[in-house]
Amino acid sequence: MRSVALIDPIPSVKLSFCRSVLKQPQRKTEHTPQPNRWYYLPSSALCDASLNKQNTTNAVDFLMNSCCLSSKKAESAAKKIRPNFKTQNPNYVLEFLKSTGFSKTHIAKLISTCPALLFSSVEKTLKPKHDLFKDSGFSDAQIADFMVVKPSVFFRSLESQIVPALESIRSFVQTDENVIRVVRRSVFMLTNNMSARLEPNLRSLRECNVPESRIAYVMMTQPSMLLLKENVLKEAIDKVMELGFQPETKMFTVALHAMSSMKKMTWDCKVKLLKEWGWSDEQIIDGFKRVPLFMSCSEKKMNVGLSYFSKTLKWDASILSINPKCLMFSLKTRVMPRVKVFKILVAKKVFKTESELIKILNMSEEYFLNKVVVKHKDYLPEFYKPRKVKI
Repeated sequence: MRSVALIDPIPSVKLSFCRSVLKQPQRKTEHTPQPNRWYYLPSSALCDASLNKQNTTNAVDFLMNSCCLSSKKAESAAKKIRPNFKTQNPNYVLEFLKSTGFSKTHIAKLISTCPALLFSSVEKTLKPKHDLFKDSGFSDAQIADFMVVKPSVFFRSLESQIVPALESIRSFVQTDENVIRVVRRSVFMLTNNMSARLEPNLRSLRECNVPESRIAYVMMTQPSMLLLKENVLKEAIDKVMELGFQPETKMFTVALHAMSSMKKMTWDCKVKLLKEWGWSDEQIIDGFKRVPLFMSCSEKKMNVGLSYFSKTLKWDASILSINPKCLMFSLKTRVMPRVKVFKILVAKKVFKTESELIKILNMSEEYFLNKVVVKHKDYLPEFYKPRKVKI
C-alpha cells in the first residue's frame, strides 16, 4: 500500500539539485578575508546610500528642531518612532500643517501627542479631512484647535465615520454654525460610534418626554453628556426625576448634566461635606434645585467656599442654600475683592443690607464695574484706577 503524502512533494528539479549538492565531497579551503563589500557596490548604489544617510536624522533632534518640542517631550515622543528615519515625508507633513493654519504651538502639541502623524500621507490622509472641514464652514484656526485635542480624527475614515457623524449632528442642530459649535465643544462627537452611544441616549431622553428643542440645546452646549454610557445616563435621569425636575423644563437638562458629570461616590462625599457645615437634606435638595451646577464644584473648592462664607461672612446654611451659586465663584478674583468694596460702601452708608452684597456677588464683571465701582469711584480710588483703562 502506498503512503499518502501529507505535504506537497518537492519539485523534481529542486530535489535533484539538493541531492547533487549533498553528494559532493566537502572541500577544505583556507579562509580568505573578504574585502569590505561597500567598495564593491556600483557607483549608483554609492550615491543612493549617501543620499539616504543625508536624509536620515535622529528622532529627538528632529522633534526638537523641526517640531518645537521640549527635550523631555521629544524624548518621550521619540520612543514611539524609529530613532533614524528619512525626513522627506515628515517635512512635507509639517509644511502642510503650517500652510493650513497650524501654529508652532499647535504643531508641538499635535506631534507630542501623535508623532506617527509625521509619517502619514498628506494627499490621502491629512488633506481630505482638512478639505471636508473647510467645506463644512470651519476656519483653519478652528480645525487646528480641535485636531490638537483629538489628532486621531486624521486617521478616521471619511466615508464610514466622519461624514456620517457630521450629518447626524447637522440633523439636530440644522446649521453649519451650530455644527461647528458642537464639534468645538466636543471633538469626540466625530470619533465615537454614533449608533452605539448617541442613539441610545437620545432614545432615553425622548422616552422621558424631553423636547427635541432641549435635546438640540444639550447637543450644542453639553455634547459630551450624550456620549455617556447608556446605563450611566439612564441612572442620572432617574435620580433627577426623583428630585422633582420636570423633563419639559430647561432645569431638567441642567440638573441632568450636573448629576451625570459625577459618580455616586463623589455626590455622596459632597452631600456629607455640606452636612458637616450644617446643611440639612432639605437644604441640599433645595440648593440643587435652584442651581444644579453648584454640585459640580470640586470638594476642595466647595470646602474653601463654605469655610469663607460661614466663618468670615457669618452666613449660615439657610442663606447659602438659597444662594448656592456663590460657592461657584472664585474667592480670590471675585468674592473677596467685591466684599471689600461692599464694606467700604457700607461704611460710607451707600449699602446697608446683606441682600445687597448677594446682588453684588451675582453681578457680571462689566455691570459691577459700571454700576458700583465707576458710580462710586470717589469712595473707591484704589479699585477704580487699575480698572480705568479696561473700562
